[in-house]
Amino acid sequence: MQLLQKLRDSAGLELITKEVDEVEAKARELSHKIIDFLMQSRGAITLYSYSGYGYVPASLMYWYSLTFQSAKHPIIAEVEDTSTYLTPYRDDLSLIAFTTGEYPKLITALQAARALEIDYLAIAPEPSAENLKPLVKHYGVVTLPYQDKVKVTLAMVMAAFFALSELYKGSLSSRGRRLAGHGLEGFAITLRSFIEKYTPTIENVVRHPHITVTSSKFLEAPAVLLAYALRCTGASATYTLIEEALQLTDMPTLAVFLTTEERLRKEFKASRKGPLVELVLNVDPLEAGVYISLLSYVLARVARASSE
Repeated sequence: MQLLQKLRDSAGLELITKEVDEVEAKARELSHKIIDFLMQSRGAITLYSYSGYGYVPASLMYWYSLTFQSAKHPIIAEVEDTSTYLTPYRDDLSLIAFTTGEYPKLITALQAARALEIDYLAIAPEPSAENLKPLVKHYGVVTLPYQDKVKVTLAMVMAAFFALSELYKGSLSSRGRRLAGHGLEGFAITLRSFIEKYTPTIENVVRHPHITVTSSKFLEAPAVLLAYALRCTGASATYTLIEEALQLTDMPTLAVFLTTEERLRKEFKASRKGPLVELVLNVDPLEAGVYISLLSYVLARVARASSE
């Protein structure tokens, strides 16, 4: 109940908004490095690689590049698969890797990339373990000053959006300009109204001690992060593929959809038999990853404050 009260606490939301504003500033600094890398990298393929919740920014960059018909073909793969199945066999790619702290996997991938002279940009939280700091520096990893997984994910996904909305601002006519405008405006400015709009849904969700989260494949990465944030509140929450979620007749389900996914939403509701809570976002699909990450950050941050 304390968590629910904090979701509606004006002073608490003001503090979180200031924190998001600070994260946004770090994300803008990082976005310039992403832009420079994409402009200068060689190769016909850009590989967006990830470990942990780095899946969220990697997914956003993959879908954004695919939608805006990047001159370089985008692909997405987990960091471990990158070093095992891709970089040893391709000499026509550049690599952007995001991790939320899974350093051994990242370093292995960077060792392979460096040995094969593949251009890369690696982004990770600053390691707390002293023995990792020299390795991270040696491989030129760009670090963010956060250890919290949700916070560092939010910074990375914002940076990814800021970078690509700037790069593709002249593409797809008004959509490119509109997204670029949102990138310049930022998200902290709309945080309060966004949270107030979806607070009733979140209040409904956190009343369930056990819940599964599901979504379309397009929203899978941020929905996985949302499930983690719900676990931070004390709920037993897992992400489940939408096909499998249909079979969970007793487990309450949070289904995350975009308004552009109305057909999928209707089909799911018609087939679903168990308790259902819907989170339907009326935003541009390419911004959805940022907004779900924002919601995840607020949930995790409020949960931490409630336990203090």
